[in-house]
Amino acid sequence: MPTATATTPNPSQTTTKPLPPPQTFDILPPLHALLSRLLLPNNGAEISSPSPDTVTPISPKDLATAASSITAKIQKARAAVRDLPGVEMGIEEQDDVIRELEEEVRRLRGVQEGISRVARDGMRGLRQERGKHDAEKMEET
Repeated sequence: MPTATATTPNPSQTTTKPLPPPQTFDILPPLHALLSRLLLPNNGAEISSPSPDTVTPISPKDLATAASSITAKIQKARAAVRDLPGVEMGIEEQDDVIRELEEEVRRLRGVQEGISRVARDGMRGLRQERGKHDAEKMEET
């Protein structure tokens, strides 16, 4: 039976945090919208009554202010990634853990096959016993 190594945490000792929502990592639409506003021609003509669908241009000097919400979202996403389990492990260490888990899966499949074999043999024995019992009853009648 394989023993747990220092690289494999004991499941009873780990507390799994829930994954952050997908919106945490969704920065492309706001970034695209900001870049679209930056690339719009700014001809100095004011829009008298902009509709909700109208994209207003942004000047390069206002870019940092407009990008602050995207920057904050990126910082939150980076923090969420840092909190994910296993992020601190190197590639070699992750490969070791994967190998250990694959070995454990093979071992457990062997145990499962053994249990299935015992159950199958037991059922076969029960059927044979029941068949003998039924045959004896038939002979008695």
